[in-house]
Formats: sequence, C-alpha cells, structure tokens
Amino acid sequence: MLQTATLHDLLGQLRFRINANNRPVREAQLEQRLKIFPVMVFGQMGLEPLVVWLFWGTVPHQTLLTWLGVFWLLHAREIVFWRQVKARSRELKDLRYISRHFTFLSLAVGGMWGLGAILFFSDSETNLAFLISIMLGLVAGSTDSNPSHPPSLYIFPFMVLPPLIIRLAWSGGLDHQLLAAMLLFFMCIVLSAGHHLSGAIYASLRQDAENIRLVQTLTEQKQQLSATQLQLQQANELLRQDGDVLMQKVEEGTTELSRRMDELNQIKEATLLAYVSLASTRDNETGNHIRRTQHYVHRLARHLQRHPRFQGFLTDEVVELLPKVAPLHDIGKVGIPDRILLKPDKLTPEEFEIMKTHALLGGEAIAAAEARLEVNSSFLQVARQIATSHHEKWDGSGYPHGLSGEAIPIPARLMALADVYDALTTRRVYKPPFSHEQACAIILDGKGTHFDPDIVEAFLDLQPEFQAIATEFQD
Repeated sequence: MLQTATLHDLLGQLRFRINANNRPVREAQLEQRLKIFPVMVFGQMGLEPLVVWLFWGTVPHQTLLTWLGVFWLLHAREIVFWRQVKARSRELKDLRYISRHFTFLSLAVGGMWGLGAILFFSDSETNLAFLISIMLGLVAGSTDSNPSHPPSLYIFPFMVLPPLIIRLAWSGGLDHQLLAAMLLFFMCIVLSAGHHLSGAIYASLRQDAENIRLVQTLTEQKQQLSATQLQLQQANELLRQDGDVLMQKVEEGTTELSRRMDELNQIKEATLLAYVSLASTRDNETGNHIRRTQHYVHRLARHLQRHPRFQGFLTDEVVELLPKVAPLHDIGKVGIPDRILLKPDKLTPEEFEIMKTHALLGGEAIAAAEARLEVNSSFLQVARQIATSHHEKWDGSGYPHGLSGEAIPIPARLMALADVYDALTTRRVYKPPFSHEQACAIILDGKGTHFDPDIVEAFLDLQPEFQAIATEFQD
C-alpha cells in the first residue's frame, strides 16, 4: 500500500496539474522557478564553451560547434520566454503555459546534454573523467534547482545520465559496467533526495496558503461583526431621536438581531474550530490526522444511520454535525505539559497517566463553555461527549470513567474506532505505521472488548473507503 501511494504521488508530481484548488501553491512554485531561471540559463551558457574547449582535441570541431550553436539557440529562446512571462498577469492559462514550457525545455536541454554524452564519449580516461564529472554536476545542480517544478526535476536527469550509462555499459569492460552501475545508483539517490525536497516545498507552500485563507476568513468575520455593531448603534440613535418610528425600528431591529445572532453562532463555531486548529500545532499530530478522522467518523455514522440500534440517534443533523466536532476530540491536550506531549520517545507509565487526563480536561473545557454561553448547543454537547469518552472501551477497561457498553455515548464510540485506526496506520514516535490489513486484524480482535461490535461490523463493510481516505490524506 505504501509503495502504491508513493508511485501515485510521483505520477501526480510529474503531471503537475494546475487547477482552481491548488492554484496558489502551484503559482508560488512557478514563481520560485522563474526567479532562479536566469541564473540557470547563464550558468549553462558559461559551462558549454568550457565543455567545447575541453573536448576540442578529441571531437570533430564541426560537431562541437554545431552542438554549441544549437544550445545557444535554445538559450536565446529561453531568455525571450523569460522576458515575456516575468511581468505577465498570472491567469490560470498562463500558469499552465509556463509549466508546459518548462517541461518541454527540460526535454530539449536535457536531450542536448544526453546527446553530448554520446558524442563526446572517449576512450581516454582523462576525457571520460571530465565527461562524467560534468554530467554528475549537471544532474546534482538540476535536482537542487528544480524541486519547485517536479517535471523538470525528473525529466532533466533522465535525459542526461541514461545515455552516458548505456554508452558505458555497452562500451565493453567490467570497469565500465561497474562505473555505469555506480552512475545509475547515483541518479536514483539524487532523484530520491530531490523528490523528498519537492514534497517538502509543496507541503510548506500549501500550509502557507491555508494560513492565509484562515486569516482572510477571520478578518472577514471581524469586519462583519464591526458592521453589525455600527448598524446597531445607528439604529439606537434613530430610536432615541424619533419616537414616532419607535415600534417600526424595534421590529426591524428584532429581525436583524435574530439574523445576526444566527451569524454570530456560526462565527463562534468557526472561531472554535480555528482555535482547535491552532492549538493542535502543539501536538505531534498533523492536520491530515484531523481530516482523516473526520472522514472516518462521517462514513461510519452514515453507514449506521439505518441500523436499529443507532437510527434513533443518528439523524441527518447529527450525522452532518459529527465531522464538524470530531477535530475537538483531543482538545484537552492543550493542558498537557510539553515535556510529555512533545516527548520523542515512548511515555513512562507515570507520564501516560498524566497524558490520560487530556480526556477529562477536554470535556471540562467544553462543559465550561456550555455553562458560560448558557445555551443548549448540540454542537458543544456532542463535542463534550467525544472529548471525554473517546478512550472508553466496550468492556469497561477504558478511561477516564471506565464506562462500558451502551453507557458510552455513540459519538465517542464512533470516534474511538476512527482514532485507533488512524493511530495504527500512521507513524508514531513509538512505532512504525501498520498496514491496513494489520490494523483491520487488530480492530477485529477488539470487537466486543474495545469497540462496539456493530461499529466494528460497519468498519469491515467500509474497509475500501477507509483505505482510500488514508491514501488521499496521508502525511
């Protein structure tokens, strides 16, 4: 499963799709590539005459000059392209055009260097050493310069080194064959390093884009609240000045206030979720852990909605509410000391006892919010059940209250299975990730002891969906 996910990720990077969802990240990647583009072009223009000079005595002059001339024509086209697009507006079609150009350019320039590896191949050990050194430097430099545009990252090395490797392998001699194998190994290592660097750059840019969107959302909400306050102030001023229109203004104000109260409730929920997202940065869990468990809980609830034991509770409203409150399940970890929460090793028994208190801390925090608001909020009620009881077990051996069976709230039972499956299938400081099959076996073994038996049956029916969610939102 891990190999398949890696291959899928690699193919996705090669295609470098640009759409409305990933546009901010892809645009930032291409902007990075455009910034270093002149350095890459002029660097090659300085290297190519040096290569011609090194091989002037071993390769026909006409071949060398033709090779150099074609290269410089390519570079002239590159410079013209760069001057055209560096100040151009960044519409979606422009971004796709720039990406395609970089891809075709990598094919052309890499192909020229690959052709040079064949044309300049020499039986002289000195010239061969020069040639190999140049090609290795090109591949290493390209891999370091192109992580922001994965097609260039992979295409250029594949156009440069394989012709030299094939030429070495077929030229005869065990030493040449061993050297070809070493070059192939070097290419794999460099591409692997470039692949991880490219992934890190993409993840960093995507997080920046998400943070910007969050700030924009909170700013818009603040502006809405300010506008509402100003409107209420103006309404009060009018009421005080004109007694004849008092009743009319009261009615209008009541209607507007009701609508604004609905908006404020939504803003409160959004703000609470934003706080959870920010607070979760203290934990070692990733944002994808939240996304995965949201989807797991939602799939289980939807599947069990017609089950006789659950249909009374799992109304459409509750089913849609569960993925919204699921991110609050570990909110109590805010109260756990950093020395325990961020410890890079397995916890001691004493530390684990402290860690277990996060369930009570989370439930108490949400209960305090309920009491302060003085409203009967289904959002906070379900959130409190999940935060307090998602570590309870069906046989009563869980914590914090040792509840068992039907005494455990349904949302907490759903969250318990979702949380355990995600913990099993992802890497933790104290264990490597288990395979989907191993996780299924462990959860099945916990049927009737750790988990509600009917929820385990629902999980078994939903195995393909769980596996697809784990792959789509993998860390």
